[in-house]
Amino acid sequence: MVRVVIEHKIKSPEYVDKAVDVIREIREEAMKQQGFITGETLTNMDDPTNMLVISTWESRDVWEAWDKSKRRTELKPRINELLSEPYSVRVFEYYMVQRGRVRSIL
Repeated sequence: MVRVVIEHKIKSPEYVDKAVDVIREIREEAMKQQGFITGETLTNMDDPTNMLVISTWESRDVWEAWDKSKRRTELKPRINELLSEPYSVRVFEYYMVQRGRVRSIL
């Protein structure tokens, strides 16, 4: 199981609500994908234009399949137009799984 952390820097505060709507639409599509477990959106309390989208997937492979999918590719421009810089993506694995101490936390 992996957690994907996407960091967005929205152009300005007036675009935040629109960005949340687009992120919600992307998540609704992600929820239809095999291997999607959960997702959440967080806003920096000191800078509302700084947002994190965190999702949990069964594996890196299923995340990458979604990230490269036709539907996700179609949706990316809608969020990109609201950003002041390209978003960053980081993929994390649970430490105990990575170290081979457990097979899965599920």
